[in-house]
Amino acid sequence: MNYFPLLRKSKPLFLILLLAIVLLVAPPLYRALSSHTYKGIPAAAPKDIAPIRDLMHNQVHPEYTMLSFTIWHDRPLTPAKFTTIATSSQRLKQLSQDLNGYVSLFQQQGWGERDTRFFDEKRLQLGQVATELERAARKHDGAQVTSFFLHLEATCQSCHKRFRPDLS
Repeated sequence: MNYFPLLRKSKPLFLILLLAIVLLVAPPLYRALSSHTYKGIPAAAPKDIAPIRDLMHNQVHPEYTMLSFTIWHDRPLTPAKFTTIATSSQRLKQLSQDLNGYVSLFQQQGWGERDTRFFDEKRLQLGQVATELERAARKHDGAQVTSFFLHLEATCQSCHKRFRPDLS
């Protein structure tokens, strides 16, 4: 039984109808599929989580500023300064773990998978670089401290470039 005899005889008409259907269905389908958030992070969003701006401004940025000043402007690096750098790096490592709660919050707020994944990767990278910076400071290795601080700075800037271009 042939329900569409005209379509069978007219290939261009069939193709135009098919294209029209695709154009009608594709945009809503794309929006629905692209709005799914990254599910690979097993963090629960805290109920009373402070705005990320507050965490960054009040906790992350002061540690970064102290590191930057000590490493770049307060030479020479003494044993006491290496200890301060190690302590500050340890705090940044903990703060990178605290940022995990924001990943779930951003998912709930409708962030897309790419942004969520990027943020989580940068959060993990911050923790890894802070660990290496702490290790170099405990060894009193000034060259490695400088190198890992540059990595830390690049990590921060890449995240700012994507989410806070006004700060990069």
